[in-house]
Amino acid sequence: MPDDLITIVEESEGVNSALISRVRLEILWALSDLGEDGATARQLKAGLNLSDGVLYANLKKLVEMGYLRSEKVTLEGKELDLYAITPEGLAEWRRVQGWLCKLLGCEGDTCER
Repeated sequence: MPDDLITIVEESEGVNSALISRVRLEILWALSDLGEDGATARQLKAGLNLSDGVLYANLKKLVEMGYLRSEKVTLEGKELDLYAITPEGLAEWRRVQGWLCKLLGCEGDTCER
């Protein structure tokens, strides 16, 4: 646990509390690694092992928050939803990631994610 817990708690005010859920953080994490290419909902579902309901509810909320963009693409003759992280989403992911690393005391080389 970090030495200055009060400072870390105060820094949490800069983090969007609506983002702090395991599923939303996993989605942002995955899409931050994929960059502009993004991923289809099908790929996210398989990669994150989520049900349709949980996935789509959280994707919808992240799009509404401006952290993801969604577009229709056609792959193998099927129309699919493709999701990619926005610049705002990437900035918020980095802010949350930094805050979590401070909270967990894993700054530096040990905090890759």
